[in-house]
Amino acid sequence: MKNIQQLIVLLILSMLISCDNFLDVVPDNIATIDNAFTDKTQAEKYLFTCYSFMPVLDHPQGNPAIYSGDEFWIFWPIPAGYSVTLDPYNIARGFQNRANPLLNFWDGGGVAKPLWQGIRSCNIFLENIEKVSDLDSYMKKRWIAEVKFLKAYYHWYLLRMYGPIPIIDTNLPISASSNEVRVKRQPTDEVIQYIVDLIDSAVGDTLNTGLPIKIDNLATELGRITQPIALSIKAQVLTTAASPLFNGNTDYTNFNNVDGKPLFNTTYDASKWEIAAAACKAAIESCEQAGIALYEFKNNIQVVPPRTKIEMNIRNAVCEKWNKELIWGYIGNGNSANFMQQWACPNLDPNIISLSVFAHLAPPLKMAELFYTENGVPINEDKTWDYANRFNLRTTTVADSALIENYQTVGLHFKREPRFYADMAFDGSKWFMQNATWDFKCKSGQNAGKKQSVLYSVTGYYAKKLV
Repeated sequence: MKNIQQLIVLLILSMLISCDNFLDVVPDNIATIDNAFTDKTQAEKYLFTCYSFMPVLDHPQGNPAIYSGDEFWIFWPIPAGYSVTLDPYNIARGFQNRANPLLNFWDGGGVAKPLWQGIRSCNIFLENIEKVSDLDSYMKKRWIAEVKFLKAYYHWYLLRMYGPIPIIDTNLPISASSNEVRVKRQPTDEVIQYIVDLIDSAVGDTLNTGLPIKIDNLATELGRITQPIALSIKAQVLTTAASPLFNGNTDYTNFNNVDGKPLFNTTYDASKWEIAAAACKAAIESCEQAGIALYEFKNNIQVVPPRTKIEMNIRNAVCEKWNKELIWGYIGNGNSANFMQQWACPNLDPNIISLSVFAHLAPPLKMAELFYTENGVPINEDKTWDYANRFNLRTTTVADSALIENYQTVGLHFKREPRFYADMAFDGSKWFMQNATWDFKCKSGQNAGKKQSVLYSVTGYYAKKLV
């Protein structure tokens, strides 16, 4: 009997040990950090994971600078199911809040990417890339440089969104205590210097030590980070740091961290402009070395007048794919730029009514008034321009080449700078496309005007530059 009891005990212990060993096995289809860096192919996938957190700046609702401000508006209320998210519109209407933030790039949600997760992924990559044995030295240096830039860019985007932020140079371990995870925000100047130092490290100081000057393999690498991209963002960071927003802004006096440390330097420093100017010069020189230059419209389909060519130089610098003026093109989401064009474009051809062009990306009157006169002067400062009667109707003549001839439109639309006619369309303007130059008429009931409750510009202005 005693031997039988001992045998049962041994069997139970054996089963428990076997179970314990079984539970230690990682299933083949479960990804681990070690698996992600076993070889070049797996590591490249993780590199693209670091890229995947890029904010979709070309999505009308994913970029807070579009609908969350006062440069565009839309009809209201927006019908249920018509919009991807109402977040940007509700921010513009004053409904941003702390309990459930809209367009939350801190935690992520909807079209807003979780940028702290992006920074964590970048840190994981940098901590583990040396494990990859079949990656040649040059490629490894380039990938490290790309991820350093992405890490800097995500910090920069968060700084722009939220002001002083923590610097997350290394990841906290999962076992970190509650005190360790309470990471303090750092002063703005320190965050900016950290971002700049990361970008400098990514750029490298000699050939083949960092980012490439340009993309050679256009078929597979368009959108990857280059020196001109990194140096241009660095110039943007330092110019912002030198601007009155961050440089000597006394509105932030006594804006301190929990430990009493000031988060903004409220003393003006003129040398920041010198540093910013040097960064801009370096960015320009890098762009020139890469063959980046101002775009010039060339059209082999039809002969266009000089005025139209100037307009298209401005418009197609934005719209023509991978043109020579483009510094940083993004291909992470093929639909977002398509949405932007659909939301900006009205029906131009009276014989074709398309429900796929929405025409509701509407610049307000304020934006129309910001453009200068043909003399390059603000409309309220040009003594030769009839500012007092800018809202009165006038009839166009043959001399008004940007407008429909013998047509009534308001005085605001006459004798304006080329950017005005390139960027905006309005009742009485002309709209050049490859198949024709369209007379743009958008009064209520007209082809490009309001004909139902949606699919029109609520302000009567249209973002021509984005189409």
